[in-house]
Amino acid sequence: MSAEITKTRPYFRFKRGTLTLFVEARAAEKLHAVAVRLASALQAHGGEDVFAAVTPDEIRLLVPDPPPASAQYRVLDPAVRVDASGLEDDAVVYFALLRSDGTWEEPYAMDYDADMQDMDVSA
Repeated sequence: MSAEITKTRPYFRFKRGTLTLFVEARAAEKLHAVAVRLASALQAHGGEDVFAAVTPDEIRLLVPDPPPASAQYRVLDPAVRVDASGLEDDAVVYFALLRSDGTWEEPYAMDYDADMQDMDVSA
């Protein structure tokens, strides 16, 4: 039963900088609806003043192209349904914000796994 729920209600990891937000989606909804929930979560998160008034239209969703890790990104079309987007349950989606000058940020996220490999935890 849990696999069925996962297929019909996937969740995605949205990343920007050091922030990771988990947002649940519905397979039949459009990515714009997911961006609406992401914007709401960002506003509730606070943290950075830039999130206080962010709208879904100021959020660009991106995935590495080709996955799983790439320096190139593919912009996800907000008009596409989740189940037609090519995203899988537990996918990592980067998000960038629209700047005040009308350009988009470059996607970036901290890779803690790479940083942890260099960390000496013995004491």
